[in-house]
Amino acid sequence: KPPQQSKSGEQNKRSSSPVPSERPPKKVKIDAPKSTGGKTAPRISITGAASAAAASGTSKVSRSKSPKTTGGGQKKKATVAPTVKSNEPVPLHVAIAQVKARFPIRRPYKDLESWEGACARFFRELMKHPWINPARPKFIFHVPVPLLFPELKDSYAAKIQKPMDLTTVEAKLLQGGLYLNAQEFVDEVALVFHNAITFNREGQNLGEPMSCAYYDASIHLLRYTRWLSLEILANYLSDDPYTDEIVQDELPPTAWKLTKANRKKAREEMENIVMNERIEKSFEDDRYTSTESECEKLLKALRHQSDIKHMKFFIKMQELPHNYAAYIAKPMDWEKVNNTLRKRRYDKIKDVVEDLRLIFSNALKYNARFKGTNTVSGQAYDGAVYMSKKLEAAIDKSMLTGSDRFERERIDHNIAEREIEAAERLEKERLSELWAKEGQQNRNDPNSSRVETIETIRVVNRRPPQRKEILDFEYFDEEDDGTHELSYIEAQRQQKTIYEKQTKARGQMHSTARDAGATVFDRAEKYAQILQIAIKMQKAAKGKASANNEATKTNSSANQYVEQSVSMVLSELEKKDRAQIRLQPKILKRKTKRKVAAVSLE
Repeated sequence: KPPQQSKSGEQNKRSSSPVPSERPPKKVKIDAPKSTGGKTAPRISITGAASAAAASGTSKVSRSKSPKTTGGGQKKKATVAPTVKSNEPVPLHVAIAQVKARFPIRRPYKDLESWEGACARFFRELMKHPWINPARPKFIFHVPVPLLFPELKDSYAAKIQKPMDLTTVEAKLLQGGLYLNAQEFVDEVALVFHNAITFNREGQNLGEPMSCAYYDASIHLLRYTRWLSLEILANYLSDDPYTDEIVQDELPPTAWKLTKANRKKAREEMENIVMNERIEKSFEDDRYTSTESECEKLLKALRHQSDIKHMKFFIKMQELPHNYAAYIAKPMDWEKVNNTLRKRRYDKIKDVVEDLRLIFSNALKYNARFKGTNTVSGQAYDGAVYMSKKLEAAIDKSMLTGSDRFERERIDHNIAEREIEAAERLEKERLSELWAKEGQQNRNDPNSSRVETIETIRVVNRRPPQRKEILDFEYFDEEDDGTHELSYIEAQRQQKTIYEKQTKARGQMHSTARDAGATVFDRAEKYAQILQIAIKMQKAAKGKASANNEATKTNSSANQYVEQSVSMVLSELEKKDRAQIRLQPKILKRKTKRKVAAVSLE
């Protein structure tokens, strides 16, 4: 800090050596770095003049407007605005400032018309997407491509007739008068991603990782923009029954009309993605997976404290009416759905949604006859109407976020796999080139000695390498004369290769032995079952045969006895001097007092 001087001393100094009074450039604010503890960097805001100078590539010197100095006064150095050459890439924040500088008028959101406010809300929701979030974007659609990639300027202009970026679209909306309705705004937002698809199609066909990543991301973002615009701009949809058709290769429509028919079709697309998604199950009492978390969000959407007076009838059904089964085939409540999800018994998200809808459809069906009454059933009917609407709103929101999340995860997985394959391919090419170079050197000069550096630098004069088979165990040569056929590093590499091969072979052997053992035990178990079945069938056959033999013997003996007895009676009756048959009653004595008369045949 300069020392303070008196007013008279300052006046004398000014009269002797006048110094020009310089002013800092307007709208330029550079905050001094403060002690932030290593968390945040000092904020630097760039003016529109600085960004324009960076775009034009010319250095402009800002001079003071005070009169020039006369006499022996020293001139101060003029401040130079930041400049960027036209053929060099521009940082993203500088490029965004350059684009915004082209549209000086920027109305606040409260001054926008109704449809403009809806478009602004749709744009803000779109910019919250993890891939294009301005804070940490994964893909750049915010500024024109030639600003960030000057080397692509000619090729981009040859393929794209009407360039467009997200910052330009937002600036045109806030300036006003450039869009007549929401349809024109949505068309230009869709044009951003359509241009990216067109430009990266050729690279995607050739298999370039960057082009493939931008191609897949642009397709998903175009589809997500369509879904989001038809949901947020629902109040500005027309009743036109026209629906956009898929043009080629199952790509989403590059431009769509804001109609209710298109909104219905978009919801069907989201339902096909979300409802058929299989739930990735975790262990019970463990943390939920991503798909299980989506189902849990639907359950939590019905348990807000403000909705307790409507939801209290459907949380847990203690006692059912006596005639409830006559109306409802499958009772359902919130606690039952929650317990089923907690026990990981749901296979698809569709199953959870169907059970939640069943809760309120059962209530509407059973309590329909009490509609409009001031009874418990009437209150339950009104609560079912209110909560069913809230459930459908939660499902619509889950459809939008879930479809975006599942598609985004699939594309991220494909991008990661392509990057790994590209890295492996580059490493393989590098190694093949290195081996070819080493082989060429050996063929050109086979007898010359080579100088190698091995950890600590030492000179090894050795013969040409004659690769021999390295054993699995360490082998010591007692007659070592100091010359080694393989260097230390090459030996380590070969030992590592052999160890990896042995580990892989051992794993294959274990898996083969395990499969063979499982096959043998499976066949043995089946053979034991077959033997048991055969033994049972043999015993059953023997039992039937013995029973038939015994029945045959019994019938034959009985017939013989009958025939003998009949023949004996007939022969006795045919005798002439036989005694006559008399019937004489005989009284039998019993222990009881009652006497029973019996007839005996003598």
